[in-house]
Amino acid sequence: MLFEDFSTTGKRTAIGVRGRWTARDSAGNTIGPDRTTRELIIKAPRVIVSTGSIATPLLLKRSGLTNTHIGRHLHLHPVSMMCAVWDDDVRPWEGSILTSVVNEFENLTGDGYGAKLEATTMIPGMFLPAFPWRSALHAKTFAANMKRTTGYISLARDRNGGTVNPTVEDPNRAKIVYTPSATDKNSVHHGLLRLAELLYVAGAREIHSTLPNVPPFIRPSPDSASRTTITSIAHPSLNDAAFQAWRTLLQSSGGPVRFASAHQMGSCRMGTAEANSAVDEKGRVWGTEGLWVADSSVFPSASGVNPMITNMGIARGIARGVAEEFVGGNGLGEKAKL
Repeated sequence: MLFEDFSTTGKRTAIGVRGRWTARDSAGNTIGPDRTTRELIIKAPRVIVSTGSIATPLLLKRSGLTNTHIGRHLHLHPVSMMCAVWDDDVRPWEGSILTSVVNEFENLTGDGYGAKLEATTMIPGMFLPAFPWRSALHAKTFAANMKRTTGYISLARDRNGGTVNPTVEDPNRAKIVYTPSATDKNSVHHGLLRLAELLYVAGAREIHSTLPNVPPFIRPSPDSASRTTITSIAHPSLNDAAFQAWRTLLQSSGGPVRFASAHQMGSCRMGTAEANSAVDEKGRVWGTEGLWVADSSVFPSASGVNPMITNMGIARGIARGVAEEFVGGNGLGEKAKL
């Protein structure tokens, strides 16, 4: 971004952006060595940054801003995955992405932090490398069962956050430092236990977690089962001895050791003062004029739900504020229609 050194208020005033435009190569792609690049400067009286929770703090720092809250408070909604194999083909890569959510465990701590259980589109390319590889036979069987497999996640609203900063080697690349806290890890683990119970009662033939020290639970088939086991298959109960033994192993495993990120939020959080945030309640970057941030990086905390609608609402509110400031904010004249 481009700034005037100081305005009459002593703040840096944004006057535009500087970037690099890259053409496609002769084959119409973006990887060939014959691409043309040119520096591009766009002058503007107002600049709105909206490059996401990973890229926005990098851009602000490359532009010379030094607020200590830029790049901090990164929230990722850490998740751990579980999947179930069923007797029938379900072709889980077809259909809706998200079909059901369990909210019962989203307030485990009593102050708004916990886990959501969600059904996901089970994409083989994502699930195959995520689950433990135990042997060649196990890997082949797991892959062959994909058409009968459904996927699930335990998603935590993370209380504690991480950081995102530019790397030493390349200021355009991000270095993310994030470790789920004990509270957040416990939330995810609690969600996995509840997922396992739901899948068992629903009749899953196999239940797999991404915990490397926990083998999958495999329900005995009726042909090889005892009379007692046949009864438990026909009328599944959480009191079934085989399932209880496996659940105990899952519970004592210590919880997930690998996490995926469902969403990215924070890193330029909104607040009441420069001492506790990167932008004010209208999205204006502290210590500057004419500069706003309007993306998920301004979240003051993790949303605990898919942040898409929240992000759209915040961006709309910030855009309204910019438009109102443009026409004077005094209610006179026609305002921008958003």
